[in-house]
Amino acid sequence: MTLPQDGRLGLVNTASGKALAADGHRIRQAWPDKGDPAQQWRLRPAHDGKHTVVVENAANGLVLTVTGGDNGAEVALEAVRGTRHQHWRLVPLRSGEHALVNLASGKYLDLWNGDAGHEARLAQFDFWHGPQQRWSLRPATCHRNTRALVTLFRDEPDFFPIWLRYYSRFFAPEDIYVLEHQPAPDRAPDDRFVHIPIHHDEFSSDWHRDIVQRHQHDLIDRYDVVLSTDVDEIVAPDPRFCDLGQYIDQFDQDFVNCTGYEVLHLNDRESAFDPDQRVLAQRSTWFANPLYSKPLLARVPMTWLGGFHERPDHATNHDPNLYLIHLHRMDYGICHRRHLLRTTHQTAQDDIDNYRGYQNRIVEPEQFHHWFYQDRVNGDPIHPEPVPEHWRTIV
Repeated sequence: MTLPQDGRLGLVNTASGKALAADGHRIRQAWPDKGDPAQQWRLRPAHDGKHTVVVENAANGLVLTVTGGDNGAEVALEAVRGTRHQHWRLVPLRSGEHALVNLASGKYLDLWNGDAGHEARLAQFDFWHGPQQRWSLRPATCHRNTRALVTLFRDEPDFFPIWLRYYSRFFAPEDIYVLEHQPAPDRAPDDRFVHIPIHHDEFSSDWHRDIVQRHQHDLIDRYDVVLSTDVDEIVAPDPRFCDLGQYIDQFDQDFVNCTGYEVLHLNDRESAFDPDQRVLAQRSTWFANPLYSKPLLARVPMTWLGGFHERPDHATNHDPNLYLIHLHRMDYGICHRRHLLRTTHQTAQDDIDNYRGYQNRIVEPEQFHHWFYQDRVNGDPIHPEPVPEHWRTIV
């Protein structure tokens, strides 16, 4: 890579999604903040070769230094001495990431155990391509990204109000684009978003993908960042670090994959959903579902496979701190009524034959109950987890 001339960069670890920060002679990690000098690093060319650098903190002038030669030796900040223990070779990896190998030891900069904590240990280890050994080099300049939001839906009286209430906190009405499939002819005007009617008799996952993809391409010509979601999908960063607006302000990647979680209504002990209350204040349980670790937020024109679950080239850029909260199962009764309604919509035979979106057509009570609590959609079982307290007020 061409090193920036005295430019400042953030070093963000793939495992934690957090940026390295100086704290005296110690190294911490925190949610990326381009305005924090402690998170800004200069990669100064060393004399050992054109890919070799000294990694200097912009706040205190100290440099990354290996304290020993063995696996697990700590990496700390020390004054410049010009030794090979302070020289690192940048090794390009896929998706724009890099590894940093120390010239003295031949071992790689490693976020020990992929720890996401503030005081995580930084060390060195033999290279094994783990996420804790992969680093993104991000420009440390501050810039507020312009942003747009797009969705397509049909007949969503329960989910659309939740979706709009959440995203209206971060997007202006003129930047929220709602593609409504087969809208009612007497639909009242609504100035909270840009309404785009879509008339098409038959639904298919490929048609859905193509319509949204075309609009995403048009929007990305006019906005810095575009977020494309289904109406039951809430994209939110870990609230202990920032909100979605702040995340978008700092977003400088081509695209990012979310971490998928599904909210689960425990129908035998939790009340029916109350639309006047927050969703996660009423639900105690969710479960991880990698199927919903979708690449939805982007700065470039995107192409997707049907359902937006992945790109055709299978490239990923996963952020463990950016969640996609799927609300499909947030309420047992609402979910069943939604499935019944969808069986009245005309669906492409190819989708039916190939089981695309099969879960949306499950309506027989016993089969529905089994799917709701046992089937993660890809055939794997559900493993429920408590919803952490810090998520309760987000949506």
